[in-house]
Amino acid sequence: MISAFLLQLSLYTTLYSPNHRWDEKEYRRGMVFIPLIGILLGLILYGTSLIIPDFLLGFSLLSLYCILSGGLHLDGFADTLDGVLARRGAKRALEIMKDPHLGTFGVLGLFLLLLAYFNYLPLIDTSLIILPAIGRFGGMVAGLGNKYARSEGMGKFFINSIHWVHIVLWLFILFGLGYYLSGIQNVICLSLCFIYAFIGGRWFKKKLSGMTGDTVGFIIESTQLLYIIFFLVVKQWI
Repeated sequence: MISAFLLQLSLYTTLYSPNHRWDEKEYRRGMVFIPLIGILLGLILYGTSLIIPDFLLGFSLLSLYCILSGGLHLDGFADTLDGVLARRGAKRALEIMKDPHLGTFGVLGLFLLLLAYFNYLPLIDTSLIILPAIGRFGGMVAGLGNKYARSEGMGKFFINSIHWVHIVLWLFILFGLGYYLSGIQNVICLSLCFIYAFIGGRWFKKKLSGMTGDTVGFIIESTQLLYIIFFLVVKQWI
C-alpha cells in the first residue's frame, strides 16, 4: 500500500517524483489515499500560516498551494471554463478543453479563482487543514457512477477507479475532522459542498456525456472555492 500511496503522491503533488513504473492496479489501490494527500497539503498550508507574517500570508499560501499541487487542477479548471462557456455543443467543448491554448473564459476564471484564494485562504484558519481534501474528495463524489467522456486519457483511470467504499469512508473522516476543527459550521459547509460536487458530476454527465480530467480539476477547485465562501458566510451566522 505504501507504493500505491507514493504513486498517487507523485501524480497529484510535487512532493515526490520518483522514477515510478505506471501500474493501473496500483493506481486503483491508491485511490483511497487521494483525500489523505489533500490533508497532507492542508497541514503544510496551515503550518506555513503559523509562521508567515500577516502581510505576506495571502501571497505565501497561494504560491505554496500552486507549487505543491503543480497547478494540475487549476489547469483543468480553466480548460473546463473555456470549453463549457463556449456553448458550442459537447463535441466542440471537449475539443476546446483539449487545446493547449488558454482562452478568455479560462483566463478570467483562473484570475478570479486565484484572487479569491489570495484574499480568503488566510481567513479560514484551521480549516486550511481539510480544504485540499474537501476539493479532492469532491472530485471523487462527482466521478462516482460517472463515465469518462473521451476514449483515452489519465482521467479515465480516476473515474473508473472510484468505489463507493472510498466515498463512505472519507465522508465519515471529513465530517468528523471538520466537526472537530469548527463544529457544526463545518458540517453545514461540507454538506453543501458535497451536494454541489454530486450535482456537478451529474451535470457534466448530461452536458458532455461524462467527465474528463479537466472537469475533475474544475470540480476540485470550485468545490474548494465554494467551501471557503460557505465557511465565511456561515461563520457570520453561528
